[in-house]
Amino acid sequence: MTIPGKQTTASLVLASLLAAAVTHDVAASEIWLSSTNSLAWLGQQTNFGAGTIPNPYYGDFDYIMGQFIPANSTVHLGSGIFWTKGNYNYQIPGGVTLSGEGESVTTLRRATNYPGYGLRIYCSLNSTYSNITVCNLTVDNNAFDCLSNGWTNAVLGIGLLGSGETLEHVTDINGYGKDVRLSPEGFQLSIGNFDQHDNKVVGCTVSNFLGAYGDGIAGTGDCVVEGNRVYLPPQPAGVLQFSVFGINICGSMNGSYVTGNYVYGGMDGFHNDTGGDTNLTIANNEFENVCQGVNLTGDDKPYKSVIISHNLMTQQTNYTVYQDEMFVVTLTTTKAGETNQNIVVEGNTIRYYQNVPFVSDGSQGALYINAGPGQLNENISIFNNQIDARMPVEFGGNISNLYASGNLPLNGTNFATAHGNPGLTNVIGSQTVSQH
Repeated sequence: MTIPGKQTTASLVLASLLAAAVTHDVAASEIWLSSTNSLAWLGQQTNFGAGTIPNPYYGDFDYIMGQFIPANSTVHLGSGIFWTKGNYNYQIPGGVTLSGEGESVTTLRRATNYPGYGLRIYCSLNSTYSNITVCNLTVDNNAFDCLSNGWTNAVLGIGLLGSGETLEHVTDINGYGKDVRLSPEGFQLSIGNFDQHDNKVVGCTVSNFLGAYGDGIAGTGDCVVEGNRVYLPPQPAGVLQFSVFGINICGSMNGSYVTGNYVYGGMDGFHNDTGGDTNLTIANNEFENVCQGVNLTGDDKPYKSVIISHNLMTQQTNYTVYQDEMFVVTLTTTKAGETNQNIVVEGNTIRYYQNVPFVSDGSQGALYINAGPGQLNENISIFNNQIDARMPVEFGGNISNLYASGNLPLNGTNFATAHGNPGLTNVIGSQTVSQH
């Protein structure tokens, strides 16, 4: 016998239990944070709310991130400004996704109103764990006081140093690096480490960098850097020590790809001086108003299987004291016995910024390939590039198997050279250049 209403009641109870179980699972993997009174609670080790959509966590952002965020969870940051002291007392747990509501909506900002602020050189966000994603927000490193007072050497942005890391649709502003003679380097969006892999920086923006030593995007190990925009101040006229780089990739082994990016200003559009690179592709980028478009001057390991393809690179021309070497594409060796192998430079356009030339003293130009004593550049292919004929092209040291074909001079009929070094000619087949 069915009692009227009993079946309905039982069904409702069962549905309620199932709903509660589902709600519990969601709450365990998804957490919501509000920016309410974030600055007032900074450093107070407070946490209010339940971490849910209707009742999000709020209070001391650093404390909440350090104590209430489990691994493999998704953290939703609401609109407004979340204040932080800089990520020196906690790390983002492994597998966490930290997502805002949009770069113009959610901001994480470094505070300046607590004792010891001037000594903090830590990242605004940092982790050595793997499989972390930071997306859809702005990081304001707020380094104006450090710049004006010289309180610290650097104010860093985001550092994710494991494998499987992702930075996507992140804007980084107001970072700082004081001087090339003072560590650390002012890395802004830094990802990976030596022997790390499967990392990517996609659709991000870096702007308003302060100081004279730092990098917009720095990838170590194997990574993809795609569709980003980096805006840096152009090198000031006559200033030699201006080590500000758009994209810096080092230690690539199994494959790194730098594609579809835009870099304005700074010393180098793409830079490597540490750890060499193997299986690296730099393609379809624009490096505008830079001293050097692609600068490969490794200090301890060579470059192997590097493709530099279809980039538009324009060299800045306000550098009125030409006392330093600056070529739009540079490939050199630095250690005895070192050999760079299988380098392709093809389909690029190399010009002066706004087509305004300057008279080079021979140490500035379009292309420079050099090997020191007992060193070698081997299997170098240079073809189908368009190069301003007023910009010197120079080869030095030992080059074995140089292939050059289909290169076109712009604003002239022959490629310029200097210092008596061999220059660029279109060679069908192999050519060996020796210069001691």
